[in-house]
Amino acid sequence: MSFAPFRLLFDGGQRTGVAILFAALLAVLAAPFVLRRPGELAPAGARSIVALSPHTEAVRYEFERAFSAWHEMQYGEPVDIDWRSIGGTSEIVRYMDGEFEAAGKARREGIGVDLFFGGGQYDHARQADRGHTVACGVRERHPEWLAGTIITQDFSGECYYDPGDRWYGACLSGFGLCYNTDVLAGPGMPPAPRAWADLARPEFRGRLALADPAKSGSINKAFEMVIQERMAEQVLAQGRALEQATEDDLAAGWRGALGLVRALGANARYFTDSAGKVPLDVAQGNAAAGMCIDFYGRFESEAVFNAEGSRRLQYLTPGGGSSISVDPIAILKGAPNRAMAERFVDFVLSEEGQRLWNYRVGEPGGPVRYALRRLPVRKDLYTAAHRSHMSDPDVMPYEQNKGFTYYPAWTAHLFGFIRLLIRSACIDTHDELVRAWIAIIEAGGPEACPEAMLAFDALPPDAEYAAARSAAEMMKDKLQEAKITRDWIVFFRARYREAERLARSSLKAEGRGE
Repeated sequence: MSFAPFRLLFDGGQRTGVAILFAALLAVLAAPFVLRRPGELAPAGARSIVALSPHTEAVRYEFERAFSAWHEMQYGEPVDIDWRSIGGTSEIVRYMDGEFEAAGKARREGIGVDLFFGGGQYDHARQADRGHTVACGVRERHPEWLAGTIITQDFSGECYYDPGDRWYGACLSGFGLCYNTDVLAGPGMPPAPRAWADLARPEFRGRLALADPAKSGSINKAFEMVIQERMAEQVLAQGRALEQATEDDLAAGWRGALGLVRALGANARYFTDSAGKVPLDVAQGNAAAGMCIDFYGRFESEAVFNAEGSRRLQYLTPGGGSSISVDPIAILKGAPNRAMAERFVDFVLSEEGQRLWNYRVGEPGGPVRYALRRLPVRKDLYTAAHRSHMSDPDVMPYEQNKGFTYYPAWTAHLFGFIRLLIRSACIDTHDELVRAWIAIIEAGGPEACPEAMLAFDALPPDAEYAAARSAAEMMKDKLQEAKITRDWIVFFRARYREAERLARSSLKAEGRGE
């Protein structure tokens, strides 16, 4: 190998070479700033706050732009937000836990971050319980917002803000299905899905897009909706009101739901780390359908229509299949810019901030570049006057979602348990799961090979509903978590192989196998 090019730099022309290298390095470092669009550069003299957020670039852009303008009007100075986008909610939570642990050992008050903006209610509640977030002061500054007519304490079983003032829902999140009408119009494809169970149809094999619940708290919430729906169906099938659910009802619903989840997993083309990738791939025809968060589905549907004039990407919240939860905002312990963080929380919850979530681009007080297609948490935004400016004027969450009630006592204590169980049953064992499912389909489907389905649907003893609470407590110890999930993977692989064997045997018995 010749080193002549390097000698040119460091022999006689050493200074020239160093200058060239320095200029190249400077260009690389400056590129993100030079290439930013007009209006994206921090205003001169702007103060800065630091925020951890899983929100998309569209949300970050619109809220930073609008807050800076609002703050300059109210307080005479613009604001720059230093977004720390290190991944999804799960990655952010792990980062916060690690940083606060290190800060505690070093006897530091905080971690140099002001805000946690976005993510699910579950993760915000856990961070509050761990002392990582503190009272925002909204209760004292704006008690009129919390009177029930503007921001409600709870709805359909979901909590919308912390009674201790440590987090507040900033916008609403629902969960549902997205699908590609062009793909579904093809030969051999089923009708458009209307319910979670429709995604388990054999025609969706290899055509379903799913996200990893271990990487996305919102997607884990969607899977929890599947489980809650099956539990509710089981209770009602016994002629009981949902408030009268028995442990046996819930256990049966739990088993049925996890069987459905595995059928969905078997149909999955992949489990992506990014929840936003699902509607993208469905829109492009790389998948026929998928499970997604409502705003990702609506946002991508609008993007496709604006770019191509096509309505091929559709989003649907299954009737009775999802509650409406919140994406909160919170101030972190030891926030270095506490006063500014409080102002940002106030802005996000104010009428001015809430308009950004669903107003159309260019509408007065709305976003200027991106239609965010999210639903505001404030009930007073759903008036005729506001809806005339909205991207989704017909979506009335406080009216349309009265048919589904979330029961925290059923599954909330198992939220982290569910994500680990699904990972073990569907992701770490995906190859064996898919082979078993193919064999069952080729044998005539679940009804044609009940013995194979018994093996396919089997659960480890500590994953049954009656034992899940104790197992979840044990798994708070990371060593125990590793041991239990390893045992689960071994169990599921063995059962899927047995299911495949039984399905193949039934084919041979009928003279259809090899």
